[in-house]
Amino acid sequence: MKNCKQCTKEFEVTDTDRAFYKKLDVPEPALCPTCRSAWRMSFRNERTLYSRTCSLCDKAMISMYSSVAPFPVYCTDCFWSDRWDAQSFGRDVDTGKPFFPQWRELMLVTPRLGIVNKQSTNSDYCNYSLENMNCYLTFGSHREEDCMYGHYSTHNRNQLDYLWTYENELCYECSFTKHSYRSVGLRHCEKCMECFFSVDLKNSSHCLFSSQLRHKEYYIFNKPYTKEEYELALAEYRLDTASGYARAYKIFREKVLGGFPTRAYEQINCEQCQGTNLHNSKQCHMCFNASDCENVAYGFQMDWVFDSQDQNYMGYDRSELCYQTIGCTGVYRCRFCDSCWMNSHLTYCAYCFSSEECFGCISLNKGRYCILNKKYTQHDYERMVGEITETMKSGGEWGLFFPKEYSPFGYNESVACESYPAEKEEVRAFGYRWNDDLPFTTGKQTFEWDDIPDSIYECTIESMSGAVASCVMCKRNYKFVKKELEFYTTLSMPLPRLCPQCRYLRRLDNEKRFMLFTCQCMCDRTGHDHAGRCLVQFETTYTPDRSEQVFCESCYQKEVV
Repeated sequence: MKNCKQCTKEFEVTDTDRAFYKKLDVPEPALCPTCRSAWRMSFRNERTLYSRTCSLCDKAMISMYSSVAPFPVYCTDCFWSDRWDAQSFGRDVDTGKPFFPQWRELMLVTPRLGIVNKQSTNSDYCNYSLENMNCYLTFGSHREEDCMYGHYSTHNRNQLDYLWTYENELCYECSFTKHSYRSVGLRHCEKCMECFFSVDLKNSSHCLFSSQLRHKEYYIFNKPYTKEEYELALAEYRLDTASGYARAYKIFREKVLGGFPTRAYEQINCEQCQGTNLHNSKQCHMCFNASDCENVAYGFQMDWVFDSQDQNYMGYDRSELCYQTIGCTGVYRCRFCDSCWMNSHLTYCAYCFSSEECFGCISLNKGRYCILNKKYTQHDYERMVGEITETMKSGGEWGLFFPKEYSPFGYNESVACESYPAEKEEVRAFGYRWNDDLPFTTGKQTFEWDDIPDSIYECTIESMSGAVASCVMCKRNYKFVKKELEFYTTLSMPLPRLCPQCRYLRRLDNEKRFMLFTCQCMCDRTGHDHAGRCLVQFETTYTPDRSEQVFCESCYQKEVV
């Protein structure tokens, strides 16, 4: 066991890890997997967006970089145009000097892509997105239509406030749910219709406050009702009102999440995997929110990744033999890279595309044999990379991700703060930056909540369109737009009193943090040991202080109705 040099916690380096490090010529890490992940994630900003102008065409744009970013920032059209060439910013490298300071000099002058939002229509306020239409404030989502406030999802229509969903329509506040219609507050459900505040339903409809049901209709708290009884009971909860919705959500947290058994981890069609929310994967060690992966360790938010370690936000094209990468797709044998697509044999590169055999490059497109954006012959490139690597090894740079202080984002505006929340003093002590000037306002609301009707039926789209609210939790201002008001009216849902950021953090809190704990099954069904307790132990993301009854997979399946 080793002790992490940052958090001091013990962590294990396995023989499998050592074989992988040897294959990619990288040293054993000095930090634990959690600290390594937070370090990489501090370089990715998804949700904090700024209004600024393009550094090339001077047109107004939405960007993940503020106007005080130290480097030029280009809009999508300019970045992919032939009006500039990243190699024109290339510079000589001194192979005998520390490499990171030389990389930083290149970083400060090389243009960056202002926002990752490809081939989308009327979806300017989206980031890390592809082929969306009429979407607003969705992040990491692809091929969606008329969606708002969503994350890491694809092929949804007319959906709000969601996380990791697929092919849903008219759904609200749903997570890890697919092929469902006109439903609210679902988690880990599939093929459901008009279901509310439930968990792990399959092929069911008209269910409320239920869990683990299969092919059921008109159930409340897992008990059957007639159609008429169900509709009367559902109406009594007054989900069209803010007070009724808040009461229902409280019941969901306390009596559904805390009252029904919970499986230790979510794995579908997986073999020899450790972690949760894994699909169609094999031999994944300490991985979370991943699908179609094999022989991967210490990864989070991945699709189609093979024989790799320390990955974040990888997909959707196949990636293989990579180490310490984030936001990459379609990459092969890449190390210490940030947001690189369709590349091979890159090391310490950021925002490089369709390139190969490059070292320390930024915003390069179709480059080869480049160091710090300067092109070399193959012979000179290979010789100089060898010299740079030896200097980095002797100076302690080799094997580390880009220095924390080089991140263009404060820890509190990066995705690191969402998965690994920490206070300003703590993260600054670890060397991270902190942004004291995030783009939000308070005290600018155009109404007070006491003046707004409790029911959505008593609000009009005309009166509330464009209205600015104050979040009842964090006091930040947020605006209601016409499209979401139409959605609330269609689903008979009240106006949310929480801002989009607080609603998002609430969805994350309903899921689990990306760490594993050893627990014993809580099932007390007769037929186990002499005390009636199951003796099976497992690793789960549920902490010992959580209220859920966590069952092993065998006991959980016996509870399924």
